[in-house]
Amino acid sequence: MRDYDRDQVRKIVHKADVIIFHSAVAPFFEGLELDPKIIQQKRQILYCHGTELRTYGDDLFTQAEEILKDWQMVVSTPDLLLYAPQNRGVKWLPVIRSVKDIRGRFARSSPDEKALQAFVKKKKKVVLCHAPTSEEKKGSATFYRVITKVVKTLPGTEFLTVHNQSWDRCLMLLAGSDVYFDADPPFISSYGCLSIESGIFKHPVVTKITQPVIDLIKKETGLPSPFITFTSETELLARTFKLAEDEDLRQRFGRLMFRYARTVHDEKPVLERFNKILEGMPCP
Repeated sequence: MRDYDRDQVRKIVHKADVIIFHSAVAPFFEGLELDPKIIQQKRQILYCHGTELRTYGDDLFTQAEEILKDWQMVVSTPDLLLYAPQNRGVKWLPVIRSVKDIRGRFARSSPDEKALQAFVKKKKKVVLCHAPTSEEKKGSATFYRVITKVVKTLPGTEFLTVHNQSWDRCLMLLAGSDVYFDADPPFISSYGCLSIESGIFKHPVVTKITQPVIDLIKKETGLPSPFITFTSETELLARTFKLAEDEDLRQRFGRLMFRYARTVHDEKPVLERFNKILEGMPCP
């Protein structure tokens, strides 16, 4: 929206049929000086995300109730269904990730791999990757301790951490790794966008997911959870050793992650979910 001034943006919003608010509603009304009467005649969606919902959930609901009318709440990850009001008919709308686009831009094709192997020695290192947006919220200290032990024990392993990089640069590094470690947070956990992007590269993903969230994934998608999870640091250490040493195991869980990314987060399934959400909303 950099090419539009506030008046132009307001006109675009007022003419829209569906308006999606990302978390807080009030700042958009105040900043753009939106007309509540016009907005209430549209289909209104409140799209909530992790930290904002966990930390400011009550404020988000209060704002929406005061300003919107017949609005639908959706969340970006399945664990957030457990934080949302149970009487609001909350839906999960997965974050969209184009499998074709991401693989086309960042992943090597089979012919590329064969050509590369003809000129260079076969890769000997197994790269374990962690790219936290917040070390505290991602529980990075756990991964640092565990993966450091593995790297010191197994000469054929390498630990790659990614901080403060552009999305393109991050995915380039991610594509060249072998296992992605997502989160061990101090709250009910699920998975982030980089887990899905790792799945698109057919890499296994390690992240802490509680049983209620695993059950929700099965209920919502019909698929078993493809993530490698853990309940303790000892269990995480043992599973990390197995992943580092067993290429067949990495490939098996990589295929499960790819199927999950393609079935749940690719453009077509997300748009189908979105259309179902719209069909269930009252027409203005």
